[in-house]
Amino acid sequence: MDRKLQALAPWFALLFTAILLCAACQKKNPSQGSAQAGSPQSSPALRIGYGDSPLLGPLYAADERQAGRTHAWQAVPIGSGGDIGYSLISGTIDAGFVETAKAVKLLKAPGGETLKVAGAVQFPYGATLVIRKDLSIRLGDLAGRTIAAQEPDCKLLHQFRKDARRLGVDVDRIRTRFMSFDEMVPALEAGKVDAVLVKGSYAVLAEHLGHKVLYQNWDIKAGDECCPAALAQSDYFLVVRGGAVEAFKPVVQSLLAASALPPAELRQAVGKRLGYAREDLERLPTASFVAVGDDLRKELGEGRCLVLR
Repeated sequence: MDRKLQALAPWFALLFTAILLCAACQKKNPSQGSAQAGSPQSSPALRIGYGDSPLLGPLYAADERQAGRTHAWQAVPIGSGGDIGYSLISGTIDAGFVETAKAVKLLKAPGGETLKVAGAVQFPYGATLVIRKDLSIRLGDLAGRTIAAQEPDCKLLHQFRKDARRLGVDVDRIRTRFMSFDEMVPALEAGKVDAVLVKGSYAVLAEHLGHKVLYQNWDIKAGDECCPAALAQSDYFLVVRGGAVEAFKPVVQSLLAASALPPAELRQAVGKRLGYAREDLERLPTASFVAVGDDLRKELGEGRCLVLR
């Protein structure tokens, strides 16, 4: 028996070597296994980057509706709009939700020449005065306080002053500092201003940081020199890498379908993804996703928009 084993020993060694080589080949080329499986669910066609926001209800709802189906796209949490922009230019994602102002700069940045806008997330514009969370004041106590507004001729500021004056507030005694919407909430957090006059979407973000709404008028619509409707009404652009137009159709169709859901379902999707309380979300309108329209094409230029028929 020992002699037989000795005679077979070289064959055992050869077989063991072959097994090791096979295992090494599989590690070097893992795509063979997934290719045999042929499951598009394990390798989505498109990667869509986003950063957590209560304004992305249509994305969260659309992502949930994909569960258990063949995924045409995958939502990828990335972080800030800047990070999403870098990921788009580097090609690690195919599309991403980028804040409007940052998206406009991204389209003009080096490497952004091939990027296009395929749609926008919109939220009711409105006019909202948010006071700092450490203050306990009423509208009539604003005299001597400092509020932030975007520009002297901004429609929001004119409407607020009109409404406040009608309620008996001495608006001439309110100090005003002018800055962009993007700067206002950080200024409020830092205690540089007592209140900020913002459009509705920024008020949502400020409230979730603990600051308090003192005044709100949802009847104000975007559309003046300070706030062009196509840009001001939009809070995020869906920025895509140019090329395969047909590949993005399922993404846009999914987002449009999610936007048509009852508001309660959109709020539920936001609450589930971000952990926000239902009662906090029920006090607010819901955001919606819209495809590129004539106003946006005029504002950005035909060549920077992806129009899907």
